[in-house]
Amino acid sequence: MITTRMYKNGDYEKIMTFLKEMYHLNKNQHCWLPAKWEYTEHLVNPLYIERGYASWEDYIRIWEEEDKIVAIAHIEDTCNVFLQVRPGYSHLELEMVQWAEDNCAIPVENSENKKIIIWAKESEEHLKELLTEQGYKKWHDCNYMNVQSLDGEYEPKLSEGYVIRSMAEDIDLCKRYNVIRKAFHPEAEYETTIPNCILKMISAPMYRTDLDIVAEYKDGSLAAACIVWYDEQNKIGMFEPVGTHPDHGRKGLGKAILLEGLKRLKKLGATHAYVESYGEERYAFYSSAGFKVYDKDYPWVKTI
Repeated sequence: MITTRMYKNGDYEKIMTFLKEMYHLNKNQHCWLPAKWEYTEHLVNPLYIERGYASWEDYIRIWEEEDKIVAIAHIEDTCNVFLQVRPGYSHLELEMVQWAEDNCAIPVENSENKKIIIWAKESEEHLKELLTEQGYKKWHDCNYMNVQSLDGEYEPKLSEGYVIRSMAEDIDLCKRYNVIRKAFHPEAEYETTIPNCILKMISAPMYRTDLDIVAEYKDGSLAAACIVWYDEQNKIGMFEPVGTHPDHGRKGLGKAILLEGLKRLKKLGATHAYVESYGEERYAFYSSAGFKVYDKDYPWVKTI
């Protein structure tokens, strides 16, 4: 008998176990990688809470059979919904979609309608058919799912004046925070206070200072940064986030820290590395470092 309930305290480790099992079964991201769940719990969710949104834990629903998780429906932010389903349980997807529509849709501005977005990968034929039947429309842009087998040699090349370091080398956390902030928000001013979401991120079990990699310029400023989340059980790494300060762009620094991350992962015994990239331009960047697309994740949109 399958039962369903909302997320409760103590479910975090149970979900991580489920996702690690799913990777072992699928060797891909039909379900989220465990590292992505951890990254979202320890950085994305706290960031959105700081911005005034409700915790994603209020929008996580679990389906179980004999106390074993078989499916999870959840948001990442606002109305974006993701379904994690154990092989053999795709018959639950209709119920999951209906739950998402009832609980995760948000009002459309200046309208009585609501909007919901459910993500489906190109390889998820049953889910795509279901979403079409339920009136969803596939969006044109996608999230590229990229992977690389760690069977090569990785030697980053740096422009003159730059060195690669990591947060294991006594680097100021405020500087580290600001380089990624500036990479994604070029208009942002330097922030002198470290937000709580960053402090929670570095407390995550998979976070390692030696895999929080930066490129430093000769004047002491940080020019680029990336974090590699290492799942030791499955021997896989995930890059998130990766960014270059706009004052140091077009110097190959992003690729250099990616290659350094791959090098460190291989030394730790990892067999594969993963990274997601939304849009063709970002995919081209990761492709230049050896990543290859194995699936595409599309948002499917419905107005209710």
